[in-house]
Amino acid sequence: MSLSEYILLFVFVAIMGAGVPGPGDASLIAAGTLAGEGRLDTVIVLATAAAAWMLGSVAGYEIGARGGRQLLDHPGRLEKSRRKLLAKGDRAFGRHTFVASVTMPAFVSGIFRVRLPVFVLGALAAGAGWIGMYFGLSYFLGAEIAERIGNTGSRVVLGVVVVVAIGLGVKAGLSAWRSRRGDGRSSPATSDDLTNVSG
Repeated sequence: MSLSEYILLFVFVAIMGAGVPGPGDASLIAAGTLAGEGRLDTVIVLATAAAAWMLGSVAGYEIGARGGRQLLDHPGRLEKSRRKLLAKGDRAFGRHTFVASVTMPAFVSGIFRVRLPVFVLGALAAGAGWIGMYFGLSYFLGAEIAERIGNTGSRVVLGVVVVVAIGLGVKAGLSAWRSRRGDGRSSPATSDDLTNVSG
């Protein structure tokens, strides 16, 4: 693998770490396969991938914290809905910051202001999982099997994201329903009610 190929691996994995879909997984599978055949240095590949993942993750976090947050939190069309979404996300991810930083794209953690030290720990765990899965499986089993198992892993993560989103939606709906019921119960007494009581 030439220097330009290592640079491409770095760029692709950094994009993957930021949470943007791209050829990062394919580049890890290719690198793992070549390392398994003895054509690449395993330590250099893993070090390159780990550094790229963390750099991409922190860049994605910063983009989400600055650009993504401002995109949702500004006056204009659908302002009320956007700010409600931010408030719900801040509350939810405030309690589950580590889980969010592992399972969600890095820019989402930035948007919802996951604390940076917790995010970095989550990004390390996520990077170890994704890099270990793609590189390790292709290193030991070959590219085809690694790609199949990797696709299954991606579907599992997507399923987790969908379940979390549904849970947040149900929770928001229940909260709204309870607040409406509470408002109905605690409505102030009318003048007719007071007349009936005094009579």
